[in-house]
Amino acid sequence: MASIVKDLIEYIGISDYLPETSNVFKQFNVEETLCLPESKPDIEQIVKVISDLVIKNTKIIKTPKGTSLEGQKLSGFKVVIEGELKQKVQYVADEPTQTVHAAHFNVPFSTYIVLPENYIMGTPVRINGYIEDIYAKQMGKRCIFKNVTILLTADFC
Repeated sequence: MASIVKDLIEYIGISDYLPETSNVFKQFNVEETLCLPESKPDIEQIVKVISDLVIKNTKIIKTPKGTSLEGQKLSGFKVVIEGELKQKVQYVADEPTQTVHAAHFNVPFSTYIVLPENYIMGTPVRINGYIEDIYAKQMGKRCIFKNVTILLTADFC
């Protein structure tokens, strides 16, 4: 996992490695506004955002074959992926002692990858997840806007 500093915020969890090629993949963003629990003090400044991507479950389902009006081609199979983005945001409290606090957030997600036309039902599919980028911005004293860009690839065993 790489550690990158942007605008005085350290981001940990960005993948050191991204595949150079993949024909079966999905890119998407997990965009959210996270607000601190009442038990936490207000934010003066975000210091660090630590993110970890966890794939919880995958399931292959049959779909129709064809092309949608938008141009998406369905091959007859897709893999549904359920996962969780585990995050810790460290920040300096907006109080005279300026202590450092952390807030933990787990954000679930669900998405899918259309499998190739030559996929044979029963062939094992391994899903690999990569965090491509993390961005966070303080929104007032209690909330944080955060966006994580994720790449999922499917490999066949």
